[in-house]
Amino acid sequence: MNNIPSITQNQPSQISSAVKNTTEYIGDTVESVGKKYADMRTNVSSSLSDFSDKTAAGADASKEFLTSNTIVAKVAFVLLILLLFLFFLYLGINIMQFLINPSNNPYLVKGMVSGNAGITILQDPTQKKSITLLRSNNQTTGLEFTWSVWIYISDLNNSPKMLQNIFNKGNLGYKDDGIANTNGPGLYILPGASNSSSNTAGLRVVMDVNSIEIYSHIDISNVPIKKWINVIIRMKNTMMDIYINGVISNRYILPSVPKQNYYDIQICQNGGFSGLLSNLRYYDKALNVIQINNIVFWGPNLNASTTVSTTRGGFEYLSSTWYTGMFN
Repeated sequence: MNNIPSITQNQPSQISSAVKNTTEYIGDTVESVGKKYADMRTNVSSSLSDFSDKTAAGADASKEFLTSNTIVAKVAFVLLILLLFLFFLYLGINIMQFLINPSNNPYLVKGMVSGNAGITILQDPTQKKSITLLRSNNQTTGLEFTWSVWIYISDLNNSPKMLQNIFNKGNLGYKDDGIANTNGPGLYILPGASNSSSNTAGLRVVMDVNSIEIYSHIDISNVPIKKWINVIIRMKNTMMDIYINGVISNRYILPSVPKQNYYDIQICQNGGFSGLLSNLRYYDKALNVIQINNIVFWGPNLNASTTVSTTRGGFEYLSSTWYTGMFN
């Protein structure tokens, strides 16, 4: 019982010591946290400062890079503009040539016309309705051109001497026999009296040459009448081939170089012939066999020709009469 009072007497001093120790511990802890926070702020600030310095350095480097490449960029841009200009200039020139220049393979007559129509196709390019033919471009093998025409002969001329005009490239002057003064070339129907049968006709192709003979000719016999036939005159150097319905009918070697001229094209002139004509076309080269047979395959254009001054070709539509034989 005597020990109890002594414990009670020491209790206040022990509590005071514990509180003091706790206060010191909390103070040390708060101070430590404050130092760590301060260190963290310092580290973050330092990191941000370093990043800003690097960013500024990068921006300066990019600016220097752009400045150093300004001349190259300008030169590249100018070259691009120049290339685009040249491209559109070339495109524009080609479009203008297509619209203005004559076709290499123009139709002189597209569609069907009467055999006595009496048509003149002008060659003067200043005239509104002219269809100017380009002369042969003189290939390595020499002069070349091709004429193609569809004809339907319904009747023959009973004259023993007069040839009937299908077409000729030349003037309107004609001799007593019906052949034009100028032919480059000319295609005619022989007189009816010279044919062996009333169901066939004869054709004559005339070509002017640079020689004393003035012109040369080649005759084709046994051409059926009252049927559509295709006649192709193919010239290559001095060799003239005549195709009837895609089959070569005759070949003639001219004594001299063919003589080209700048005269108009005369179609069914000087009285023409009894029948019809369709799709008279000129090519500035010698067609091959495949191209010739392709013309025959499509047949004549039996639509009435609305104009004879078109220089642009199009699709050839085959009439039903080509199959049904309306004119046979």
